[in-house]
Amino acid sequence: MKAQIKLGTVFGVELGLHYSWFVIALLIAFSLVAQFHATNANWGDGVIWGAAIITAVLFFAGLFAHELSHALVAKARGIPIHKITLFLLGGVAQIEKEASDAKTEFWMGIVGPITSGVLGFILLGVARLAGWVMWTAPATPGVAVLVWLGYINLLLAAFNMIPGFPLDGGRVLRAILWWAMKDVQRATLMAARVGQLVAVLFIAYGVFQFFRGEGIGGLWLAFIGWFLLQAAGA
Repeated sequence: MKAQIKLGTVFGVELGLHYSWFVIALLIAFSLVAQFHATNANWGDGVIWGAAIITAVLFFAGLFAHELSHALVAKARGIPIHKITLFLLGGVAQIEKEASDAKTEFWMGIVGPITSGVLGFILLGVARLAGWVMWTAPATPGVAVLVWLGYINLLLAAFNMIPGFPLDGGRVLRAILWWAMKDVQRATLMAARVGQLVAVLFIAYGVFQFFRGEGIGGLWLAFIGWFLLQAAGA
């Protein structure tokens, strides 16, 4: 995937945005505005919109950190990665070649969720130091930004560890199967089959949620499932 908007280079890796990124960025900003209005309408429209935009931008900075961790482990293991692109469904590191052994595949897969998880705990820890009490609505815009980013990074880590190839958890599963069976092709096939099963479950649950009245949320889950099904099949 080509990055239509180049943002710069970090550790020799080019960072960029695909135009489809703006769709999800706007959706996140609008959803945050609605959430902040519901919990802290007294902040005023200007502060609420500012907090929502800052949160959305920092969320994608966290995605870049997630993908960059994959790239740095790959480069350390001798696999060239030159570009990271954010698009509608997240981020992708453009890997020049596949891992040559199960250990490399394992660490390349698991480092992203670890990075997101560590970021999440750090952000929630800073929010606690700033006076936030867990399970309560943040009292200030700055703390609200920290809390939302903390939770979403933990969710990102958990989601990516779902054993559905080509998610990070699926790559970790493939690495374990590869190590156990000593056959990368069989391991890839089995991980892809698990990925297809996970994708079908996503689609079914999304459709179920839609007919329960969840609306866009259910359709979004079904769309993610469809995307994973296509990727695992490929």
